[in-house]
Amino acid sequence: MLMNKTARVLISLLSVVSLAACGSGTNGQETGSQNEQKPAATAAAATAGAAAASSLAEAGAKADIQKGIPPWEGREQPEVTITAGFAKGMTGIANQFAVDKGWYEDAGIHLNFVDTANPVAAFGAGEVDIADGDPGTYIPAIVNGVKIKVVSNMWRSRGAYWIIAKPEIKSFADLKGKNVGSAQPIGGMALTLMDVLSQNGVDPKKDVKLVPNGFYQSAYATFESGEVDATIIHQPFATLTEQEGKGNILAKTWEFMPEYQTGVLVASEKLIDEQPDVVHRVLEVYFYANEYAKTHLDEFIPWAAEYLNLDEATARKAIESEIELWENDPIVDVNRLQVTEDLLTEYGMQREKISVDGTVENRFAEAVAKELKLGKYKTGQ
Repeated sequence: MLMNKTARVLISLLSVVSLAACGSGTNGQETGSQNEQKPAATAAAATAGAAAASSLAEAGAKADIQKGIPPWEGREQPEVTITAGFAKGMTGIANQFAVDKGWYEDAGIHLNFVDTANPVAAFGAGEVDIADGDPGTYIPAIVNGVKIKVVSNMWRSRGAYWIIAKPEIKSFADLKGKNVGSAQPIGGMALTLMDVLSQNGVDPKKDVKLVPNGFYQSAYATFESGEVDATIIHQPFATLTEQEGKGNILAKTWEFMPEYQTGVLVASEKLIDEQPDVVHRVLEVYFYANEYAKTHLDEFIPWAAEYLNLDEATARKAIESEIELWENDPIVDVNRLQVTEDLLTEYGMQREKISVDGTVENRFAEAVAKELKLGKYKTGQ
């Protein structure tokens, strides 16, 4: 396939990165001159990556989400294959829409999907290139030497969690002495539940029994069966609880924890260093899809209803109930990340306080936000 000028520039830049990484003395020992060149090589790699992202953003500047013109349209680029661990259900719904529409393929990105219970171990084993998830899982891993970086927010950075309860439970005070589903023993959802309970006068360690009851349908099944009297859960199950008369919504947790960061995308340092253009291209598709879905609900909701196995009215109600969280701002606020880490320590989910310094690489998010006019670059902001 013939490549246009932009694609040739990208390949040249990536060749600079690759060549800069090669160079060792006899028997693997670096010579003095090579050792002196090492910081320069690192700087060259970072400069090349920034230039690659800039070239892609420039080539995709014609993108118009409202008109359905994606940044990759008409732009020739190398075909790549990467392994991704992307969320499903409501957490990853618009990204799954992109997969179904074939937008990653259109952008020259072939995805091998991995569904792993331990994404950190998978990254450590080199089995995953990019994934989304809870920073409370990834940040400690980065600090402890796993070669990954946070590269953007997800479509939302506040927790899209709800607390539902049986019909007779009308307030948080009514939860005392009850079994409450926490999703996991530790992690973002359990932490969120504990903090919201604490803010509402319920001691999560003394006043209730926390039950790790899983996610989505699994969590809802424990609620329906009476195994738990209340639970933290995702949509569409909060909407179904009310519609089916099975209980009450006690809380939208983000109203109690506006500074708590829950959703990020992370990439391996290998992908960042060797194929920075690919990181940029993945984020382009991810955020184009999310903003397109949000601004084309009449097209998106019928697809979402089928994906979630719901009628369209229920799907619309569930999706629109979280529209305020659907920020589509790629750029990570490291101050909010630090709030998250501090809370994990406060609730005993980490042994000691962790600094988020050095865990985030925002240059790709910055370029995509500017290119797609999102976040601080949104028209009128």
